[in-house]
Amino acid sequence: MDTALAFQNFKNKYGYTIHPNSAKFKQWAANDFFSLTTLFPTVNKNEIHQIDLSTSTAFIGGIEEFNDLAFFQKKLEALQKRVPTKIIAGGYLEKRALYTSDIYKRECDNGFERRNIHLGLDFWLPENTPVHALLDGEVVCVTDDAYPKGYGGLLILKHQVADFHFYTLYGHNTVQSVQKHVIGSRIKKGTQIAVLANASENGDWVPHLHFEIMLSRLDYTDDFPGVAFESELAIWKSICPDPNLLFKL
Repeated sequence: MDTALAFQNFKNKYGYTIHPNSAKFKQWAANDFFSLTTLFPTVNKNEIHQIDLSTSTAFIGGIEEFNDLAFFQKKLEALQKRVPTKIIAGGYLEKRALYTSDIYKRECDNGFERRNIHLGLDFWLPENTPVHALLDGEVVCVTDDAYPKGYGGLLILKHQVADFHFYTLYGHNTVQSVQKHVIGSRIKKGTQIAVLANASENGDWVPHLHFEIMLSRLDYTDDFPGVAFESELAIWKSICPDPNLLFKL
């Protein structure tokens, strides 16, 4: 689905551009804490080292170096050796110049624009790292998002808390690990739900987990944007709150 259509449908439904449960989610999240050791128990690290992949990053040269997967992997491995007790992570609302596939592009009055505002957190961990459910949930999406720079194996869970619900998205997994789930099945907190994939099936990325929170799936059924157009940032920021509200890193 085109994000402009999803955006317009949301405005038509609610009449404004801030999700009605945005404040509720922040209040609920403020009273709880979720550990990275629940998400990645085999890694056994509960702190992150934040990495900058924005358009102004000094960590890597740009699109060419980022898409040179062997080069980028070596950069990450060298950094991991310097911070062995932390998970390399970051990226929420980061403006990136990394999304070169046409699935991130649309025409506009001034030519075209790209979806380049990152809506989740990336955890840069090795392939085959197990991913576990952060809290109890229901499987609502299982997809092989086999596009260049797509998600690869994608899983979305629905969580009911207090008087509202929200979703967590887990992208860039092996297809086999997510397709073992059945839509509508229940998942308990701490259950292994996926395994991180390599570039051959994760959308052609260096191995990592894209973790995202959504207060609505809008009209998407088998996908959901992981990056947004800057012109639509207010609505997407409202729908996809900062995962750090849970982790408090």
